[in-house]
Amino acid sequence: MSLEPAVQASQFSLFKEKKFYPLFWAQFGGAFNDNFYKSALMMLFTYGAIDNWGLGVDVLNNIVAAALIIPFLLFAPIAGQYVDRLDKARVARAIKLAELGVMLLGGLALWWGSSALLLCVIFATGVQSACFSPVKYAILPQHIGTHQLTGANGVFHCGTSLAIFVGLICGTLILQVTGGQHFVAVGGVLVAWAGWRFSRHIPEAPACAEVVAVEHNPWKLIKRTLSYAHENKTVFWSVVGFSWYWFLGSVYLTQLPNFARTILLGEASSVTLLLVAFLLGVCGGALLCEKLSRKQLEPALVPLGGLLIVVLGLDVAIAGQSFYAQYHMAAQGQLFTLTDLASKFLFWRVVFDILLLGVAGGLYSVPLQALMQHHANPQRRGQIIAANNVLNALFMIASTLAAVVALGVVGLSIPHFFMLTVGLHLLVLLLLLWREPKFIEHLKIRCIEFKS
Repeated sequence: MSLEPAVQASQFSLFKEKKFYPLFWAQFGGAFNDNFYKSALMMLFTYGAIDNWGLGVDVLNNIVAAALIIPFLLFAPIAGQYVDRLDKARVARAIKLAELGVMLLGGLALWWGSSALLLCVIFATGVQSACFSPVKYAILPQHIGTHQLTGANGVFHCGTSLAIFVGLICGTLILQVTGGQHFVAVGGVLVAWAGWRFSRHIPEAPACAEVVAVEHNPWKLIKRTLSYAHENKTVFWSVVGFSWYWFLGSVYLTQLPNFARTILLGEASSVTLLLVAFLLGVCGGALLCEKLSRKQLEPALVPLGGLLIVVLGLDVAIAGQSFYAQYHMAAQGQLFTLTDLASKFLFWRVVFDILLLGVAGGLYSVPLQALMQHHANPQRRGQIIAANNVLNALFMIASTLAAVVALGVVGLSIPHFFMLTVGLHLLVLLLLLWREPKFIEHLKIRCIEFKS
């Protein structure tokens, strides 16, 4: 009887529980700071406010992006070992304290205007995130019941997406005011301090009794963590499916600005609208998972979300191509304002597609994350999460290489690249459903229940 209120409670009631909200706000601050500093540094390089060593802006911005991704390949497996060996709450506090030190160093780098030190700080924030990720996702199943796991992951997914977006916007806007660098320095330290304070309230999450020897060889360590993920079929294919989600997300978030400018012929405000629509869709889809899953782990949402991605991804490409064919002559080499675009049906069709594409992404990814956490061996959960981080990073790198080849070498247009991405997604989805029948079996059960 005592569990009934918890089962019936909304996922938002987790914000009242000490087992959840300190961890949520600690990770929110970390995701915010990563992107806050990233966007600020990109602005400094873009507008020549600091030394760029004679390199082009595109090269420097790619270096900044790589400095946040590469640590997940190098340090997540190392962190995963210690997450499984130690109390996860203590590890979380140590990492958040280290983040405070990194942000203090970042403040000095901004004060001195040192490009090299700022890049080191960006890399350090990537290391901190790579180490914190196995903690935050391995600790959830220890504190959260199975009936709350989907909802908790939905809230986490929504919060992380918001933190990334708000961090990028704030880092860009603050540098446009006088003394913006000092505001970035102070803001980063304050957010890190708040994250550390929240981390001190995370309840204990003791290590499991059985632990394996620490592996110091990075290559052997990565192989071992990946082998742990492969021990359970549901876990492995959830990791693969979730990593593919990061491939898709990287493709759309990277290409949407240029899609808005070259295909929709819109000014910068149209880029903002598309990105906001995508963000709102992802958040909405992530939060919707708890209701659709009826407060339980629901594999059926994975094929549902995956199929919606196929349909909506195709329509984004088709609608965008149709828009360009219909209006590129009328534009006469000029870009449309948002007011101009607002009078065109095809533009709103694209916006609506992008919004629903984000919803579909949330429906597809959140259940995969919850299934991975639930079915992972508790004694190796941190290392399995680390394996997931390694594959996430590899898939994000692969998305960049795919864009370079498809758009730069082959010469595809962005709509055609989107179609190619949808085709690859369909193949991955079919492979996922074939190798792990649980997804399609649960979908059949839910369809039968719906008909009856």
